[in-house]
Amino acid sequence: MLPRITLAKKHIRQVRSITKTNVENGPTQSIMQPMNAALYTITQTLAADLGSQLEAVFLFGSQAAQKYQTAVSDTNLLLIIAPDANIHTIRESFYPLWQEHNRVLKRAPLVASRHALKRHMQLNPHLALNLLQHGQQLSGAPLPEGYFRTQVRPAEVYAHLAQQLLDASAALGQTSDPQAEMLLNRLARQVSNRPLSQEETAVTQYNLVQQALTAVLNQLPAAQKWHKAAQTGPASPTIPGLQAIYNENNKNIFVFNQLTPRQINQINWQALAQQLPQSNDSLHITTVAQFCLMTLYDKALDLRFNKYQHKWGIHFLPRLAPSSRQILRQAARTPSQILVDALPHSFLTAANASDDTLHKLIHDYQNRMLNIQLENELLFRLGLIPAKFVPPEPLPERDVSAPKRLDAIFQHLEWWADFYQTALQAQT
Repeated sequence: MLPRITLAKKHIRQVRSITKTNVENGPTQSIMQPMNAALYTITQTLAADLGSQLEAVFLFGSQAAQKYQTAVSDTNLLLIIAPDANIHTIRESFYPLWQEHNRVLKRAPLVASRHALKRHMQLNPHLALNLLQHGQQLSGAPLPEGYFRTQVRPAEVYAHLAQQLLDASAALGQTSDPQAEMLLNRLARQVSNRPLSQEETAVTQYNLVQQALTAVLNQLPAAQKWHKAAQTGPASPTIPGLQAIYNENNKNIFVFNQLTPRQINQINWQALAQQLPQSNDSLHITTVAQFCLMTLYDKALDLRFNKYQHKWGIHFLPRLAPSSRQILRQAARTPSQILVDALPHSFLTAANASDDTLHKLIHDYQNRMLNIQLENELLFRLGLIPAKFVPPEPLPERDVSAPKRLDAIFQHLEWWADFYQTALQAQT
């Protein structure tokens, strides 16, 4: 217990040291020696093929931090591209590298211009924190001094961690959720700062992260208010400490007053998961304080749109009042995440670049664009934005070539992200 609390306090000091508006330290700007042959090949090939279209390549994540790399360690790359870079040229260079080295990379790099990355970091402070602490430049000229400086709010960083731990908790009740298992393993390695033995189960890994997160949340002034969000009320006779059950999509979220090591070890999570009414629903667990933190600072839009359906116990979410800033912040993250992460990954790793493949990809992302538009209309009706946003140009029709339609989606995402950034700036 003591080492975990000590680690948490150390992490608080690290976060506080970069929460000032002007952060003094940034990632190493000099070109670092690539960590393995695959990274060296990827970096050198992209730099040679793309020339001035590629401004810099960064490594971040657990590989960059050099913390007990394992077979499941993340290899996160970031490509900072010129404003006029051609995504199709980038794919031509990257896809052969992906075919050869996908086991090392596991996913495509983030791809962003300097403007798009700066905006993305402001919306995702955990990424800014990672780049500030561990980012290693593998290629390109040094970036301007202060480029990675951004304001990091501890509540937003820990809200993201609480959301990740909620997602990872699915590994407790299932033995066939590799994504949750990998996420939980990564969180446990980050928190413990040590390699994990094969004997450490999902329960021990969850215990490790849960107690560290609990320790840092207890340092936040609002934590006591969140603890009081659910007062003494109905309790399950068979599940100690259970305060409420919510459902979001296919997630059954069990909310506890607290999750001590004893509680976590005593409950048979797999047996509990098997008792869920719907076989395709997964079991997720969290605490009242973490759920309040998460919904107020990471999922404020979902909270405002009532996406968490109350199923049992104390319905404490209506007592929470998310700020307009946090609601708009979640809305802004969607186009930015698609622009910088999801769409580049889908396109750069697609099996081929034929019109048929691109049309399927375009159909998927046009549906996501439609969801962004519908969400925008709801925000307008709720009075959270002064006017609905209309992009300067409509998306092209199907008779336009697939590459041009894909380019248009990238441009629309840029417009949407800029719109929400302007709306957020108006809130300050």
